[in-house]
Amino acid sequence: MTESEILYYPPSIEVNKHKLQHVQDITSLVLGIGSGILTLESFNGFIFYFVGLTIANGLFYIICGEGQANKFFKKPLQEIFINGLLGNVPAFIMMWCLVYALVKSSS
Repeated sequence: MTESEILYYPPSIEVNKHKLQHVQDITSLVLGIGSGILTLESFNGFIFYFVGLTIANGLFYIICGEGQANKFFKKPLQEIFINGLLGNVPAFIMMWCLVYALVKSSS
């Protein structure tokens, strides 16, 4: 069966996207907390975020997608690695600033 012949069940694709979004949401919050605890500033914090989210997405691809994410997503590389990268930046920055301020105020 060629790729053009593969049929996707849209409700299943949407469920998979929601699960991925949940993982990316939690990961961005945790990375924000980590950046705040480490008191990272400027580009160092954003590099920490992009590397951490890329690792988390890679683990999602390997573990949840069983290395064959094209079975679960129409465009796996775009949907897993690219789409969620910028969408979760506000949550990351919020947690980063909050925890950073708490750590700096207590020292």
